[in-house]
Amino acid sequence: MSAHLVLHALQTLPPSNINRDDLGTPKTAVYGGVPRARVSSQSWKRAMRNHFTSAGLIPAQDLAVRTRHGISLLADALHTLRPGLDDEKASGIAEKVLIAATSASADTAARRADNAAPATKEILFLGRRQVDRLAHLAAEGADDIALYLKTRANITALKKAVTSRDAVDIALFGRMVAADQDLDLDAAVQVAPALAVHRTSVETDFFTAVDDFTSDKGASLIGRGEFVAPTLYRHAVLTGPDLAANLTDYADAMTLQQVTAAFIRAFAEAIPAGKINSHAHTTRPTVLIATVTGTPFNHMGAFETPVPTADGGHLPAAAARLAEHITATETAYGDPDAHSWILTTQPQDTEPLHATTELQPTLTALADTAAAELAYRTNAVRELA
Repeated sequence: MSAHLVLHALQTLPPSNINRDDLGTPKTAVYGGVPRARVSSQSWKRAMRNHFTSAGLIPAQDLAVRTRHGISLLADALHTLRPGLDDEKASGIAEKVLIAATSASADTAARRADNAAPATKEILFLGRRQVDRLAHLAAEGADDIALYLKTRANITALKKAVTSRDAVDIALFGRMVAADQDLDLDAAVQVAPALAVHRTSVETDFFTAVDDFTSDKGASLIGRGEFVAPTLYRHAVLTGPDLAANLTDYADAMTLQQVTAAFIRAFAEAIPAGKINSHAHTTRPTVLIATVTGTPFNHMGAFETPVPTADGGHLPAAAARLAEHITATETAYGDPDAHSWILTTQPQDTEPLHATTELQPTLTALADTAAAELAYRTNAVRELA
């Protein structure tokens, strides 16, 4: 049996369009035979990665950057170590080293206007410490990089540097590089698309803009935008032993428990920023449940029959449905040693959920308690392995 942290949330958004398709329409999915608002897992994962930095949850040096401009990043790091190199030579060395390390290919047509390093054709997810290690190796061979790259031991060192397991967000969310499968890393986290618990209609906003420097009574611009206002069910799973394995080379600022607590905080606090200036959709989950268990479950099935829209809103009925589904599923299939904690901003409307969970007063309390339990169970699992 493994050790998993399972997160469930009920979160209500105001009129918003946080994740849209190629036509600018809020994403949707048909579930239970009716259309629902949907937010893709990729959208929320990126918001969480950004939140690690903006909220100071994880040191920037312990994170990664997803970019086609890895050659420029490596050239800048190389310049720090070998300041005597001119820009063109540093970029040339960085290009050769990154291509040797990742099997990516330079897109010479995508050189920047200042004629600096080219982008890569592939988008790469590179840990900042990985870039630093590559820079040190590049500095060793900078005097004759072609000769340096002819030595098998040097190529092996480059591959080892770029596959080091010490970037926290790569450890959490994984990495896939089509050019070199040796760089792939299976994620320790699963994130489900967020779905509305009720039938959702996409509504249209007709808007105008007035020219401040004319006296015309008419509008100078007429436009249309679309939005939804859903109550979402959100779900994610973090597998403790997988996270520990993905951080094999990480021995710096944070423990497994601290990384887990940061993940919980980011899950609760981060929100995709699509059209945020137009909608200010900065809500937080009304219900957040954390469970440490050997058997993780997604409880979207509670809402296959959509929650009916009523004068009292969707939350009370959604909470009751979720509580019923959790109880039935855990009774039939669950881990008898599982522990659950709940944080809610509307305890009067979510009372059915309180029976099987321990009420926590703050996000910090919930995150720290659940993270400590996952770390304990993860250590137990690894000792048995």
